[in-house]
Amino acid sequence: YDEKDQVIAVDEQRSFGDAAVLKMEADKTELQADGQDLIFVTISSQDAEGNYVANANNRIEVEVSGAGRLVGLDNGSSTDYDSYKGTSKRLFSGKLLAIIAAKFEEGDIRVRAISGGLKESELLLKAVQGKITEGVSTTLTENTKSEPKQEIPIRKINLINHGVKQLNANAVSTKITAEIYPASATYHDLEWRVTNSLGIETNIAEIEVRGKEAVITAKGDGAFRLRCFTTNGRPRTEIISELEFEVAGLGNVNLNAFDFISGGLYNASNCELGNGNDRGVATLRDGESHVGFRNIDFGEFGSDEITMPIFYNSSDPLPIEIWEGMPEEEGSTRIDVVSYQAPARWNTYQENTFKLSRRIKGITTICFVLKEKIHLKGFYFKKLEKAYERLSAKDNTRIFGDSFKITEDAVEQIGNNVVLEYENMNFSEGFHKIIICGRSHIDRNTIHVRFHGENGDINQIVEFPYSDEYIEKEFTLDSVEGNQKVALVFLPGSNFDLKWFRFKR
Repeated sequence: YDEKDQVIAVDEQRSFGDAAVLKMEADKTELQADGQDLIFVTISSQDAEGNYVANANNRIEVEVSGAGRLVGLDNGSSTDYDSYKGTSKRLFSGKLLAIIAAKFEEGDIRVRAISGGLKESELLLKAVQGKITEGVSTTLTENTKSEPKQEIPIRKINLINHGVKQLNANAVSTKITAEIYPASATYHDLEWRVTNSLGIETNIAEIEVRGKEAVITAKGDGAFRLRCFTTNGRPRTEIISELEFEVAGLGNVNLNAFDFISGGLYNASNCELGNGNDRGVATLRDGESHVGFRNIDFGEFGSDEITMPIFYNSSDPLPIEIWEGMPEEEGSTRIDVVSYQAPARWNTYQENTFKLSRRIKGITTICFVLKEKIHLKGFYFKKLEKAYERLSAKDNTRIFGDSFKITEDAVEQIGNNVVLEYENMNFSEGFHKIIICGRSHIDRNTIHVRFHGENGDINQIVEFPYSDEYIEKEFTLDSVEGNQKVALVFLPGSNFDLKWFRFKR
């Protein structure tokens, strides 16, 4: 409408089916035979009812004969690397442009558009006498014939939900079927993914793929999207379809500290944070930013090593506070202040790995406090091999016996019938030695090292000599493999202080 409420333009959109026939329209029907004049031909497709197919992506072969030549072929897609100077290209958003140039001869120009499975189209144009500009090259070039490629790309994926979209304890799963259009498509490489609204993979649902079917099973509360996509034979995703789901009544699902956690999954902050590059998170340029991640599961043993890919537009050191809990919440503690540093590279994430002053264990909240503008792609913790780490006496799963005293960094005054148990000790291919840091108050303190595994129990003995101070002693043991529960057993007559021990491969 114009300012007088008069209709000045009308556009009509119609639903459509698969492409059935090709159509060509030229901006003019004649050109001057001067070696320079051009005609622009728009190639599109229609369905069986004559409706324009707006998302058609069929591959088109263009042939030009007679008094014209094909000098350009383009569809407007920056991600399509088929040659502009070739004779074959896909439709993009339903269209393809062929550029026809004049020769120096008059006569008919025939343009043919051919595509597998579609009715071809032919257009008759004309070259008429024209004035040849002085200095125009008499050497005429035209597009080179492309290598033959017989393909029918997928133009649409239709997802059908055979169950409900509101999942709960009574309906935790649903089956989804993917219908491909056109049915004659030569590609069938479907991929499936469960993401949040930002396209970041989420663990609140699991997916089991069975060809063109997928079964999704809810694991925790929240909203997610099921995405099905295809590359149509190319390096990148071309067609995406998605369905939205909500889950309630199952409770929260935890993030795995040892998987990569995208910055965009933050769920606690003191301010409004921005979207970072590549599904990360961007902090404030001015002021303090708290980037928090709740419900991270470190397991019973935990980890003290974190890796963080960061884009920071400076080569200077960047201080980052790492907290367990949110700084403003009661009971939270600052674990460390680490210093990130890398050569400045624009829009490039670079990793730094930090060793923390203590292990983080259990299900907890991690927060990063920053006072500079950065993009945090995410982070992950190193999964430690508990069986081969230095284990404090206080790292025991349980301790029991007649007499012992737990101090700040040791278990001391270990007496009669005391047992320290350590579960989930996976020795995989096995070990050869054990190093014990302790102090014996008697001439020789016998320590039974017992292994409880699925193949039975194994008992080995070491003798720790007297010492006034804590000392480290190394003992050779017979190798034990696989997952074990380890128990350090002190029999009657013991008088021992234990600080730590470690198995050695």
